[in-house]
Amino acid sequence: MTQEMVRYYAHRAGEYERVYTTPPWQADLARLRVALAAAFAERRVLDVACGTGYWTLPLAEVARHVHGVDINAETLAIAAARAAAARHVTFARADAYAPAVRPQAFDGGLAALWLSHVDRARLGDFVAGFHACLGPGAVVVMFDERPHAGRTVPTSRVDADGNRYEPRRLAGGERYEIVKNFYAEDELAALVAGERFAYRALENFWLVEYRTRAA
Repeated sequence: MTQEMVRYYAHRAGEYERVYTTPPWQADLARLRVALAAAFAERRVLDVACGTGYWTLPLAEVARHVHGVDINAETLAIAAARAAAARHVTFARADAYAPAVRPQAFDGGLAALWLSHVDRARLGDFVAGFHACLGPGAVVVMFDERPHAGRTVPTSRVDADGNRYEPRRLAGGERYEIVKNFYAEDELAALVAGERFAYRALENFWLVEYRTRAA
């Protein structure tokens, strides 16, 4: 994640979840919650780049333990406050590329609306670091936006590594440019190299579920 993007999400913390009120998203968000409940029941789950904990709480409803990590103290403060009553939910400030947890500590992993912000040159680093936190045969769910006719946010540029950028503007008028990449099914399958790989194209999102390779 670029420093500009880190600043963007820190400054956006207070309005972070407005995007989840987008009317066309509602049916897909309900499907994603169902998918998480089915995937992570009674598991110990690492919620990487958890942001304000929007997806951490649905995980907490079914999981044995959830540990959320994020690089921004501003978003983590919101996440910790909303999950204060859930004793089996913990948070730590950490880079998604190096979550700083014990190797193979979890049997479930979630990357929600994160992969699109990963620099293409660092995709392998992220997946390797993420998988190192998960035990053999752990369940992994990733989902993110996909391009579709109703999505009108323009591309501001594409860099030499193939990263796509979008302009963003906060309520206070601050302007940023962030990485926002889209991925096809074959790219995702090759990237994660997991077992029992399954891909679903929802109206606004792609959803991937797989298992880390057994020892």
